[in-house]
Amino acid sequence: MEHSELKSVRGWIVIASSFLFTFFQLGSFKALGVFVPKFQEQLSIGVGAIGSIISFCGAFRFIIGPVQSRLANVVSARVLAMVSGILTGLGYICSAFSTSGITLALSMGLLSLGLGVPMVAYIKIGRQYFNVNFTLYSSITFTGGAVGMMILPPLSEFFIQTYGTQMALILLGALSFNLCVGGALLKPPDETLTSRPTSRKNYEQLDSDRNDTSLATSGHIEAILNTILSWFGVYAMRKRPVLFAYYLAFLLWNISLAGWIIFLVPYTIGLGFPAQQASFMSTLGGVGTLVGRIIMFAFPDQTLNSHRLQFMMLSIGGAASIFLYPFVNAYWLFATLSFFAGLFLGTPVPVAMVMIKFVVADEGEDFAEATGLLHTSYGIGTLVAGPIVGSIYDITGSYHIGFFIMAVLEALAAILAIAKPKADTC
Repeated sequence: MEHSELKSVRGWIVIASSFLFTFFQLGSFKALGVFVPKFQEQLSIGVGAIGSIISFCGAFRFIIGPVQSRLANVVSARVLAMVSGILTGLGYICSAFSTSGITLALSMGLLSLGLGVPMVAYIKIGRQYFNVNFTLYSSITFTGGAVGMMILPPLSEFFIQTYGTQMALILLGALSFNLCVGGALLKPPDETLTSRPTSRKNYEQLDSDRNDTSLATSGHIEAILNTILSWFGVYAMRKRPVLFAYYLAFLLWNISLAGWIIFLVPYTIGLGFPAQQASFMSTLGGVGTLVGRIIMFAFPDQTLNSHRLQFMMLSIGGAASIFLYPFVNAYWLFATLSFFAGLFLGTPVPVAMVMIKFVVADEGEDFAEATGLLHTSYGIGTLVAGPIVGSIYDITGSYHIGFFIMAVLEALAAILAIAKPKADTC
């Protein structure tokens, strides 16, 4: 089975399409940090407000996790991926014509919606092709995000310097339309075509079957409540309580990751370094993330305990890296720290996904629900990162305190990952 998965041409096409998606998903979020000083200047709003808007952009795509899991079960990955390309491109283009914080937030919301719609669908189709080699699939796929972090921030800075802020956003939108091409290449494996629900009616029948006993004795209100709870992954957590601890750990870790992504470039500029050198920090962070995710190739699907240990070690390293930022001023030290911060903060993405895979053995609806809830925890973490760090900067005029807080939260994430399932046979 392991070798047959790796020989599937269509499976590798899915990997290529997923790689392209994560390239834009994480790369776009990182590139928005380059635009923080420009938005502040052109829209005359504070860093806290801009950080909140960008956090909203990064968070909304994750917070809609329950909707993503629902869509992944009723709409094909191909359709969702192509819609993603259209919405993402339009989001960038609309943001180019923003005249206030409100219009910028609406444009960022459209961009975030585009980058969020197909997330669970990509993961689900990836597991259909690479159930045995899911770590390999996750590592290669999320390596696209690291490459995006390396390329899109300096490319955005080049566009800004050459064509101006407005045209830079339009060009990024034009590039994002390539997601439609990647989505058009997706096709589920033959053996899943008859088993995957293909309509809202079929999926509702699955909900009905799963909750048959309760629905038989309850009224319409309880039936609706059960459906909503299913959307939000409550059934998956009720059967596996350890997921709650993991979701909280992922939430805290993502606060640190999102805060670092949004404010690394402004932080560097605040130290007196030119904008181009500051954007290079994002590239070095992307290199660190790329190295970390390539290293993950050497760790196939082993046990839940081994991946828990990986997450804990990476979180401790991330906490140390963020904590040290306020103590360095030399450019080469800042660059070195950015590399290691990218390695420790960016690598846990595929690790978290594999941890969920081990806890939720089922490939179908439970896995989709659990993955959707994982994305929701990411979204909440991303949503609060910008307001916390940005508001602290507006009050104190420094990023130091915000980075110290992120370091503490990252350390707490490592502690929460200690939790084990009651009957851990992994």
